[in-house]
Amino acid sequence: MTFLEAINAVLRRLREDAVVSSNSTDYSKLIGDFVNQAIYDCEHAWDWNSLQDTITITTAAGNDTYNFHNADVKIICAINETKNWVMRVIPDQYHYRLEYLDTPINDSPYYYTFRGRNLGAFSQVKLYPIPTGVETLRFLTVKYTPEKAIDGSDDSDVINVSTLPVVLNAYAKAVSERGEDGGIGFNEADLAYRSALADAISLDCSLQ
Repeated sequence: MTFLEAINAVLRRLREDAVVSSNSTDYSKLIGDFVNQAIYDCEHAWDWNSLQDTITITTAAGNDTYNFHNADVKIICAINETKNWVMRVIPDQYHYRLEYLDTPINDSPYYYTFRGRNLGAFSQVKLYPIPTGVETLRFLTVKYTPEKAIDGSDDSDVINVSTLPVVLNAYAKAVSERGEDGGIGFNEADLAYRSALADAISLDCSLQ
């Protein structure tokens, strides 16, 4: 299901006319906002198989900080493929202590800290010890979807998680915004969303 198809699926449940673009009307733009929020809610509710991907970093001597990805990501696990060991995530506070209170070590990295975004552009990862040469590090991640533009340019983008919970979540938000919809209140609509989400997570979990 595409972003536009999700908007129209919500509009149909509200007994509104379908639109040809997310920005066709002020109301379709509002529903687009709800669908964006619903995508965020559903994606962050579970580590979906469809969102998982491996990001590979090739180290260079003396460089301990690397741009990671230009979308929001969650790291599930990391390995140093060259040295054949699992890397450990450490808190920022501990990394600062290793870097500034102790004598920094130059060696194959076995710790990492996720540093969020660099000037709003790329997520970054910081390694310790400081690499001494070329090594291959692999990070299993969950890549979250950037917010869709509500100007027609992202209308054909495919939603990468189970779409029924996304539609029902957005529909519940729309019901909450304008009040009961033909006898259906927010609580009932929200319950339908949570039931569909639980079913989708259960199915996705069985595939892991």
